[in-house]
Amino acid sequence: MRVISRRTGDGIEVFDADLESARVFPAPPGTRGWAVTSTRDGLVCATDDAVIRLGPDGRQRWRFDAGRPGPHRGAARLDAAFSADDTLVWVYAPHVLADRGDSDEWIVLDAATGTPRSRRPLPVTGHGGSHFPLRDGRMLLDVGEGQDGSRVFLAAADGDVHDYGWGDRVLIDVSPDQRGFMTVEHQEQRDVAFHDLAGGAARFRLGVADFGADPELAVIEWAGGYLDADTAVVVVYGEDGATGEPWWRHHRVAVHTGEVLGDLGIVTIDENDLRPLGDGTYVISDTDGTLRRM
Repeated sequence: MRVISRRTGDGIEVFDADLESARVFPAPPGTRGWAVTSTRDGLVCATDDAVIRLGPDGRQRWRFDAGRPGPHRGAARLDAAFSADDTLVWVYAPHVLADRGDSDEWIVLDAATGTPRSRRPLPVTGHGGSHFPLRDGRMLLDVGEGQDGSRVFLAAADGDVHDYGWGDRVLIDVSPDQRGFMTVEHQEQRDVAFHDLAGGAARFRLGVADFGADPELAVIEWAGGYLDADTAVVVVYGEDGATGEPWWRHHRVAVHTGEVLGDLGIVTIDENDLRPLGDGTYVISDTDGTLRRM
């Protein structure tokens, strides 16, 4: 099961498989993002200028300084994630928009010490990134470039970085067998696609109309993901043509055939709340903040 965590007034709360609170880590000042080890006893936090590793006792084990943002910084945030085996920490550093360098970097750190294993430039000018660890040790990275689009990369800890070559796809999730992944069009959000991990070829695409919605009034949301090995959840978001009231639906899709299987029939607090876990279950939030695994 994927590790579930959230920011609270007390720090970073981590949940066990039954969604009971397992521990709360203190959040270092300036924390903007974080990742939890698969064992739930370690944390890395990303601030504006550093990545900080906390141990089970909540104390700092190491700090990696990315450099202070310059006086002409834009909207840019570091992103950090553990490798699938928790031995490495991968960091996306948007140096260009942070006004601290001429190129963005993808950095791999030793999770025990914070020592850099590799540092590689990326041909992007990103605002932020999202990591997707693979069990074979590689990492997928989605970099958001704002109105300029979104880029997807794949790499091992050492060696070349593979650029899938798109500028208009947002990576949403990786399949449970890790042979494929799901993307949504960046700019217009007109379609969702399911790809082979190797090479990125699209197995099929589905547009807004395939879900019974009007493309003039609805979009495919940057949300959802793999419910299990055979099924994904695609979120369609729109506004009522008469009242302007927002609505959203969670549609099930057969990932091997492209068949739309129907509405999941679940009510959520917003269009981004539902988190598929890949094992046939998903997590949603009640209005009081209580997490539910369904």
